[in-house]
Amino acid sequence: MGEIIPTPIPSLTPEECEAFDSLPTAVVIFAADLILYANAVALGIFEADHPERVLGHSVHEFIYPLDQERVVARIRRAEAGNVINPPTEFRIYTQRHQVRVIALTSRTVRVEGQIGLIATFLDMTERCAMEERLRQSDEQFQHLMHTMQDVFYRTDVEGITRYVSPSVVNVLGYQQSEIVGQLASAFYPDQTDRDALIETIKKQGYVRDFPGQMRCRDGRIIDISISSTILLDETGQYAGLEGIWRDITQRRQLERKLEQLASRDELTGISNRRYSLEELDKRISRHQRHGRDTAVCILDLDHFKRINDQHGHLAGDQVLREFAHVVQSELRNTDHFGRLGGEEFLLICEDSSATNTSLLAQRILEKVASNPVRINPQTMTQVTVSIGATLMDTNDESGSAILSRADEALYRAKTAGRNRICWFQEIATLSEP
Repeated sequence: MGEIIPTPIPSLTPEECEAFDSLPTAVVIFAADLILYANAVALGIFEADHPERVLGHSVHEFIYPLDQERVVARIRRAEAGNVINPPTEFRIYTQRHQVRVIALTSRTVRVEGQIGLIATFLDMTERCAMEERLRQSDEQFQHLMHTMQDVFYRTDVEGITRYVSPSVVNVLGYQQSEIVGQLASAFYPDQTDRDALIETIKKQGYVRDFPGQMRCRDGRIIDISISSTILLDETGQYAGLEGIWRDITQRRQLERKLEQLASRDELTGISNRRYSLEELDKRISRHQRHGRDTAVCILDLDHFKRINDQHGHLAGDQVLREFAHVVQSELRNTDHFGRLGGEEFLLICEDSSATNTSLLAQRILEKVASNPVRINPQTMTQVTVSIGATLMDTNDESGSAILSRADEALYRAKTAGRNRICWFQEIATLSEP
């Protein structure tokens, strides 16, 4: 479409026409509902390739049908009261039958002796389309926030919660209004969890499935998984976080249960062989770092095969359970006790000298021997245990050498008459049966 040259009306001076034509906004003048003047911007909005496609035409030709009544009422009010109509938005048809939205304001003028209106307007089509897209986007966001089970949140640079989704009430028991404006750390039972989250996000810009815990309104502590990203201000500086977190308490409980099942001996309830050997490796590493005395003992029930042969395997199982219970009652929280298999058990005593370990072993020997196991209502069986012990050495790099030494000491305890402790290389004297 070439340059549009508007046609002036007789009542406008050339100077006035030139002034209207230079305005960056659309200007039209009409009387008796007929358009008498339109500047170049107005003709462009109407998509008119010639002034005659607009001038002399009724304004009603261009007003969208559903907006006709409202617009005509404003025109009549202005004509009758000589007032300035405040801006209003309505739809129009262009010469190419496209619908556009304009924001128009008008006031009365006298045109060749009759009352008319001069109106200015802006094309708001793109803005309205953008607003509609934003409205739809906001509706979709709000719908998502109200239906999602995870909790979406946003915090500022000070760690204050600026937004949290409504789903938070189903997880923590707090309403949105009770959380927004509060420090996010106030809902963490352990502040170090929040500090670790911030440090990690600042370092790498995001986290995925970051572990943590939160305190509910009723005091319960739940496990959460956090996936968040960093927010930066216009200068690229840290401005806060946003992301989601979800309640994984049931999942963590199941994981802990599976971990326990994987690490526990099914019969006795104490640590199984795999877990005990892993624990031995951990204690070796600590011994190498700190050099504290650490004793390793292998405990083996005496004549256990005889119990199984005489009373059956169920009786043997009962003996193993009772034995594990008796030994555990004598241990410290820092001691590790596990079943290596059959009637053989592992005891690790960290930060314990040979003397202190011998005293513990002697108590175990005496308590086991003084507590016969009832295998049925009529029968009790006497149980004793032999113990082979060794101390960790700074040269020990794996558990195999340590267990070999303890096993050799156990063999010597067995051959010496059982029901006693024997140390590798005779660190301690044999106890009497």
